[in-house]
Amino acid sequence: MPSMIPTPTTPLFHSGGFPAGPRADDGTCTAADHPGVECLRWMGLKIACGLTPDDPALLRQHQLATEQLIGAGVLTPAPAQEQALRLLYGAAHNPLLPWHWRWACLDQLQRPLAALVALARTDEALAARVQRFQWCLSHSPLKES
Repeated sequence: MPSMIPTPTTPLFHSGGFPAGPRADDGTCTAADHPGVECLRWMGLKIACGLTPDDPALLRQHQLATEQLIGAGVLTPAPAQEQALRLLYGAAHNPLLPWHWRWACLDQLQRPLAALVALARTDEALAARVQRFQWCLSHSPLKES
């Protein structure tokens, strides 16, 4: 049975025996490996879990980071905005999170929703998804302010 443990001669290891991660400036970095995407994931985790409920600026920072990564061509606009929308909607409807955090998340739904409405003008499938989301939001026990 072959060994599953990487050795210094396998491509996983480079100088010093440490794994070499992709860098944003070497041309081989994919969107998933981009440091900005990793930062976005961390902010998303903090939002979803309500780790900093007294920092509503985090919600704005997350949206700005999403828009910057879209502008830089690292993320595709529609999926990135849909993910931001799902994150905020999910956090807003999570009864385990503090009420004021849930309302802050609900208030921030406007920006990714507006971006998706603009993108949906040229994409019928996206327009249908946005319409379904708007219906869900209108029938939610929480209402967008």
